[in-house]
Amino acid sequence: MRKQIIAAAVAATMTSVALADISITGQMKVNYNNKDNNGTVTNKVITESNLYVTGKSGDTTVYTEFDYDTDSSNGAGGDFAGTHLDVEDQWMSTKIGDVALKVGTWNGGDTIISADSTRIDGKWEAKTSYAGVDLTIDGGNDYEASTTGETGVNVKVAGNVAGVAVSAKKKNGAKEYTLGGSFAGVDVAYHSFDDDRANYDKSSVLIGTNVGDVRVEYAQATADSSARITGDSWFGDVTGLATNAGAASGMADGDDIKGFGVKTAVAGNTVQAKFFTVEDTGATDIDNMKFIVTRPLAGGTTLEVIYHDQDSTTAASDSETVDVELAVKF
Repeated sequence: MRKQIIAAAVAATMTSVALADISITGQMKVNYNNKDNNGTVTNKVITESNLYVTGKSGDTTVYTEFDYDTDSSNGAGGDFAGTHLDVEDQWMSTKIGDVALKVGTWNGGDTIISADSTRIDGKWEAKTSYAGVDLTIDGGNDYEASTTGETGVNVKVAGNVAGVAVSAKKKNGAKEYTLGGSFAGVDVAYHSFDDDRANYDKSSVLIGTNVGDVRVEYAQATADSSARITGDSWFGDVTGLATNAGAASGMADGDDIKGFGVKTAVAGNTVQAKFFTVEDTGATDIDNMKFIVTRPLAGGTTLEVIYHDQDSTTAASDSETVDVELAVKF
């Protein structure tokens, strides 16, 4: 009996040690979306759940992300469309000497001009630093077939020059540059994608400052005739904007976009207003007005309400959207 008690105690201790470096976090969002597209009204309830499992052993980390989405349309029988359960990002990172190594599957970052939602299979990244300069080399099995502009092996150099964050990335057939810094209280971020092919260049600039308790920003993104703006880090889901043809296919090749926004706190709420214009390749502007109110609730959730008005000279592209989101992180 004594041996059984000792064995049980040892097993319990070993279990607690084994689980000590495993963490599980996640989030869930529920959205009610009402859209009036030139008299055609649609209602949707959309849910998205994410579960993040992270395991650590010394300098090594293993990460897996699970994603479950549903899209309930206001249609016949209230049927569900687009329901899916995916294993998304999955990677391992470790250190070999002064080199940080990451291998697996993950998507890239989101900027004003480019949202990389493609998860490259067999992706790898090696990063090290010397004299304040970061050097990153990366590649992946699917780069040759990728639509993100990344092919073969990419090399990136990043550092700080007189208080300005600078990076340069050499891709197969393209070069990417970023600059970011603060000058006399004004924050400036510049991003450029320089493609060797004709008419594929695109760039963006974001300028912001604080006026009292109000944050004021101006953003602009331009694209050559064969390049397309796909990012959503400032304008918000530009891939969902309708074109002047009335299609919901997002911005077209050669479309430019620019606008300004303000953000402040009012009675415990974060309030934002953004006004921006898509300069369509057909020389017809599409004006957008977006109001966003975010409030933390007592139950640990966050409530966000977005009103988006899109106005164009082409009636088929006019729309009004109200999106109400309830979100929680754990």
